[in-house]
Amino acid sequence: MKTLFKLIKNMLPKFLKSKLEKKILDRKLDKHKERKQRVVVSLQQIETILDRLDLDSDVIIHSSTSNIGKIEGNAVQLTELIISKMDSNKHTLLAPALPFLGSMKEYLDSLEEFDLASAKNAMGNISNMIMKKEGCKRSLHPTHSVIAIGKNSDFYTTNHELCSTPFCQESPYYKLTQNNGKILMFGVNLNSVTNFHVYEDILGEFLPVNVYTSKNYQIPCTDDNVKIVVTTKAHNPFLSAKRDCERARKHLINNGYVQTYEIGDSEISLLDAKGLTITLFEMLLVGESIYGRVKLSKEQKVKVNELLEGL
Repeated sequence: MKTLFKLIKNMLPKFLKSKLEKKILDRKLDKHKERKQRVVVSLQQIETILDRLDLDSDVIIHSSTSNIGKIEGNAVQLTELIISKMDSNKHTLLAPALPFLGSMKEYLDSLEEFDLASAKNAMGNISNMIMKKEGCKRSLHPTHSVIAIGKNSDFYTTNHELCSTPFCQESPYYKLTQNNGKILMFGVNLNSVTNFHVYEDILGEFLPVNVYTSKNYQIPCTDDNVKIVVTTKAHNPFLSAKRDCERARKHLINNGYVQTYEIGDSEISLLDAKGLTITLFEMLLVGESIYGRVKLSKEQKVKVNELLEGL
């Protein structure tokens, strides 16, 4: 929806665009005032919920602390609390470290090169705190980089640059799915979960919608002074505007793949990564998707069933 709004805004005449931008700014200021009076959430409340969740696996965390409310303590304390709930000798904690917000296509169109050491992490406080931890590894990919700490951090962050699309079999997202990992949603809903794209890259040409634009981007990337050109594609911004991952929520609940607890102004949820992919395949077979209604061909149905059997 945000992408669609941005596309429409850019097509408006200059005077209307200026008025719209002023309204957006006024709205942001109003929200800022509201946030100062928001509910206060303690670290103890957060810990109580985390203790209810089964974090005995590899986990990727998607987070927005501001959505929950005013959290007592600071980002360091909160991150340490989350890390303490996992056994790093047995499991791995991952987080997306995307260097951009907004349109993937716009970002790639403007990107001349990518340096892993200096690339920013636009994924919020918790992700940035994890990235500062000793031994943290970061996968080499110009758009969908992932950071990891713990037992299998090397496994998850190696070979991401070999992917021709960000969520292929060498990506941390796919590996998490295959390893029966979990997705921790901290103050965000399903629309913030990048693992939704795994089933798309697995299906490839058999997917009933074209999620990528046709252009192959050749991005020069640097990691520890080693230079490599990474090939990747951009998500179609018009189709992305139609995407609503919350369409999958009722199916995930019915299948028992998501556990959710309300806290402050938002929620904390734990989602089964493989269960997510299974659910998205099952939705396709009944004509549903996160992009709306779809109709599969005979060949597409055969492929989806084949992939389901392999999960």
